[in-house]
Amino acid sequence: MRRSTLILVALITLTLFGIVAARETSRAQFIRLQALQNKIFTLNNQWGQLQLEQATLASDPRVGDIAHRKLGLEAPKNSQIVMVKAQ
Repeated sequence: MRRSTLILVALITLTLFGIVAARETSRAQFIRLQALQNKIFTLNNQWGQLQLEQATLASDPRVGDIAHRKLGLEAPKNSQIVMVKAQ
């Protein structure tokens, strides 16, 4: 009877160590999950800012203004327009 009691105590102890290890693993994974969710939130914010910036930089009035000021481009006059017939 003494031997079976020792085996039972050993099994219970091993089970308790397993439970503690599982909790620690679960806690570590939850912390990692929270960190990744924060990273996703940050990246989504950055993506939104980049989309807004791209839309601002590519706006027609801005592109036209830069083409006129920096490149000296202007809309052609009617006399400079050539119509090409489709064949």
